[in-house]
Amino acid sequence: MAFERQALASGVDMPEPITPTNPLLGWVTRVDDRLFRVYRWIEHRTQEPDISAWLGRTMAQVHQLQALGRAGLPEWWRQAVQERGTWESWFAEAKQRDASWAGLGVDNLPHILTVNTRIAELCDDVPDLVTTHGDFKTHNVVMSQSGPVLVDWDSVRTDSAALEAGRSAYIFGGGEPEQVKRILTAYVAAGGDLGWAGADLFLSVARNVVQVLGEQIRVSLGETTAVRWMGDRTTIENAIGNTLRDLPGKLDQLHRTTQTIDLL
Repeated sequence: MAFERQALASGVDMPEPITPTNPLLGWVTRVDDRLFRVYRWIEHRTQEPDISAWLGRTMAQVHQLQALGRAGLPEWWRQAVQERGTWESWFAEAKQRDASWAGLGVDNLPHILTVNTRIAELCDDVPDLVTTHGDFKTHNVVMSQSGPVLVDWDSVRTDSAALEAGRSAYIFGGGEPEQVKRILTAYVAAGGDLGWAGADLFLSVARNVVQVLGEQIRVSLGETTAVRWMGDRTTIENAIGNTLRDLPGKLDQLHRTTQTIDLL
């Protein structure tokens, strides 16, 4: 809430929290043993205009609120990194179980390890750690009568500014290079700095792919239980196979997209 308050004071386009008449803490109140927050109502628009300029500017605004400087990446980045032996044991067990995706694992191991190695190298040192909104996603942007509004400030965390900007631009741009470039052009124009990232600009996209893959494999092999977003067992098995099948092309596309963005 402290960071959200700072963003509100700085003019970030966001909903206005309402202070409860009986606050438990800040903007939070307790009702029947549950915690609630309330915001002023935003009248939605159904049309979806191009928000590239707004998104780039807003990310830059948020990243400038609490710049933390040179530091290691936060712990949640490390969750994607597994040792070679862990991946090898997973793929070996999948083969023993005759999993539908077992044959795809070994061929993809070099690609997975390349992503893991680069993440591990950056975990100890990035030049642009910031406190950030932490969840720049399409479902967290509401179209008000006066323009886009950034909602859901419950995921505030630290991240590399450039790597979050790259991932968010890729998500909102649907991976389409020109759309991604428009967002990042606006980000740089508003004071954002992508210069150090170079070929790692979309590393956070690759990180998410590898991390989700690892989580799904653990469920498939019975090491843990599925969380709701994963779906049923058939859905999980199909998702693992599709990810492994598409992984080389996905990483190649990220590399080519980086080369098309002349902002570095």
